[in-house]
This record gives sequence, structure tokens and C-alpha cells, in this order.
Amino acid sequence: MGSIKTSKESAQIARAILHDRQARRKLMMGMLLFWVGMLALGTWLIDEFLAESVWLFCIYWGALCVGVLFLILFCVYDMLKVIQER
Repeated sequence: MGSIKTSKESAQIARAILHDRQARRKLMMGMLLFWVGMLALGTWLIDEFLAESVWLFCIYWGALCVGVLFLILFCVYDMLKVIQER
């Protein structure tokens, strides 16, 4: 029963974020700062560590690309939601 309650709560939180413009934009800003930080981390701080293995390099930068694509989709959703509200 605990997982059903948790999934319902998660769905309610997601619905609240998607319908509240301020919460949506705060989340997008947080995601943007996180991914920019990860970009800086991979470029300047752990570049030698990532260069040791092709797999580490591909996994790190692949995850970063997927995260940025998710952020772009979230921004497109926000844009369409704003157009719909007019």
C-alpha cells in the first residue's frame, strides 16, 4: 500500500509543478544551473578522469546531453502552456 500512496503523491506533486508557472520556472532554472555546473565540472575539473576511459567519457557526456534535452523539452512545454493560457 505504501508504494501506491507514494506514486499518487508523486503524481500530485508533478501535476502541481506542471500547472503552476512559478514552480515550473523555478524548476527549469534549477535544472539549468545544475546542467551548467555539470558542464563546467566535466570540462575543467574531471576532464583527466573522463579521458582515462572511453566508456566513462561517453556515459558522462551522454547523461549530460539527455539531461539538457529533457530541459529543452520542459522549456518547450512551458512555452506551449503560456501560449495556451492566452
